[in-house]
Amino acid sequence: MGIFSIILIAIIEAMDCFAVSISTGLCKSNIPYSRAMLQSVSFGVFQGGMTLLGYFLGVFTERWFSAIGTPIACGILCILGLRMIWGATHESDDDGEKSCNLSIPNILLLSVATSIDAFAVGVSFAFMQVNLWLAVIAIAIASFVMGVVGFEIGRHSAKHFKTKIPEIIAGVILIGVGVKLFF
Repeated sequence: MGIFSIILIAIIEAMDCFAVSISTGLCKSNIPYSRAMLQSVSFGVFQGGMTLLGYFLGVFTERWFSAIGTPIACGILCILGLRMIWGATHESDDDGEKSCNLSIPNILLLSVATSIDAFAVGVSFAFMQVNLWLAVIAIAIASFVMGVVGFEIGRHSAKHFKTKIPEIIAGVILIGVGVKLFF
């Protein structure tokens, strides 16, 4: 597999991170940069790590992943999305602190959910001629960069709204990413 193919796969793998980061930025425009960076670093580490894990577990996990992994990732993203929508429509506080926080558990859940497809890519790498370390590093870097860029796009977009609409949109985006995993 050539370098162009690896870069293309890395960008495709990072698109879920991009979408989730946009929703995080939309949800609350004043999230500290340290939390947004932690989310992006977590995305990069999990995407790269899951690619490696998939590669090393290879054929053994392919059946398990296709049967169990995708519904788990979909469920996590849909639950978090529904929680955002519920919080936006039912909370009385104006800053949305309860429904859209970047706590460590939320960051880890989002990282796991967005990296399950990287696991499948790692499994496929086990059956191809690919420079594994280049692919893992490219996927990790692309995921980090897309996380940062997505958050900034969402944060800047949210500043133009004075309602809970961005938080509802963020929830819909997470649900959309979760449902996309099935197709």
